[in-house]
Amino acid sequence: MEAWDLETPGRRFGSAVVIGGSMAGLLSARVLADHFDKVTLVERDVRGEGPAARKGVPQGPHIHVLLDTGRRILDKYFPDLFEQLQVQGAELIDSSGDLAWHHFGVWKLRRTSGIPGLLCTRPLLEWNVLRRVKARPNVAVREGCSIEGLISDEKGTGRITGVRVKTPQGEESWEADLVVDASGRGSRMPQWLEAIGYARPEEEQVIVDLSYTTCLHEPPPHFQKEWKALFLYPSPPKAWRAGFISHVEGGRWLVTLNGYFGEHAPTEYAGFLEYARSLTRPDLYEYLKEATPIGPISQHKVKDCRWRHYEKLPRFPEGLVILGDAACAFNPLYGQGMSVAGLGAELLDTCLREQAERGELSGLAQRFRERLPEVIRLPWLLGTGMDLLYPQAVGKRPFGLGLLHWYILRLMERTSTDAHVHRQFYRILHLHAGLEAVLQPSVALPVLGHGVMSLLRPLKRLANTETRPPPL
Repeated sequence: MEAWDLETPGRRFGSAVVIGGSMAGLLSARVLADHFDKVTLVERDVRGEGPAARKGVPQGPHIHVLLDTGRRILDKYFPDLFEQLQVQGAELIDSSGDLAWHHFGVWKLRRTSGIPGLLCTRPLLEWNVLRRVKARPNVAVREGCSIEGLISDEKGTGRITGVRVKTPQGEESWEADLVVDASGRGSRMPQWLEAIGYARPEEEQVIVDLSYTTCLHEPPPHFQKEWKALFLYPSPPKAWRAGFISHVEGGRWLVTLNGYFGEHAPTEYAGFLEYARSLTRPDLYEYLKEATPIGPISQHKVKDCRWRHYEKLPRFPEGLVILGDAACAFNPLYGQGMSVAGLGAELLDTCLREQAERGELSGLAQRFRERLPEVIRLPWLLGTGMDLLYPQAVGKRPFGLGLLHWYILRLMERTSTDAHVHRQFYRILHLHAGLEAVLQPSVALPVLGHGVMSLLRPLKRLANTETRPPPL
């Protein structure tokens, strides 16, 4: 565990309260600990002494992907985290070479990418981060408590000065120089703002009616470790069922089945296995029928992805920051949530360092909410762009989306055979680069050429549609 220095340069503010103890809240508390004398993290759930799923994170039992940008940020704020996770059974793999991935009807190349991928359960990751946050001497974690509303300055200065908290002992009022809402999809911030005289934010929404259905398995004894993760994504717009197997701690497989538009996998095992057989590729089912299920089947449903545009509000109070799923909740199928939450926490760190140079917090709320869309825009475009390939998805379709979809389809097909296109796709996937990575001539020309050839030849003659690439 890291040793903490209370004399961290730049800490010059008073107290902060973080709402929500999930990954966004934990990262926020870690960042705030460098800038405030006291940080209080408020979490409704009471957690035990070890990794375990909990009510406040219903997605916790299911497969999670940590993009490399998220890994970088966690490593920055918790330098020993990944070393200790590996001691506890997690694996850092090559996110291309160790992954067998079928997507848009083709198998992606397997190559040594140099981009690490983390394989472990969400509870193990979150518990290890929580331990490190609790170790900060100026951070207090208050579990079994819930925030009931905001307290604003009675003088009418437009500043949040604290929160109303329901504790086991009753309702209390806590003062704070900064309140950070990291309470996730269930955030009640629009109602709280309305209650103190502010408008609700405009919401951008894409409805997908997605479900996650998950069961842990013991791998079959004859498994040859041809991969460390197997991803079978659907081929939009014709198919919308997906399946994933990931190695996790304890030598187990975490198996998750996904379905859009109400086609949810059953939660009894015979139906779960039959759903796996219905996927567009047989690979996952063939492995699964030889594996042994352990533990219960969990299911989590996600109605939509939603971006609350707080940056567009004409008035916004000082002393308030909103990030993570409380600001923008993504489709979890694309594994963006934890990494974007990390980028939001990193942006908060940057803004607080700028405020420290000025010696005051005034202006922080405005500065942060104006800059947060820079963090959200690309992953939002990538995720909703995929979702809107389906006619059943309900959401605004901007002008030119059809052309973008045609290019995405051809790009994905090209990742099956072209190492350079594959490399640039991975850069944008892991949020290392923007759209320019896949629009530059060295990518666009072969993709467009592939598109022309696709008018003349079937896909199976242009890409690897059938043969799962062997391990490196």
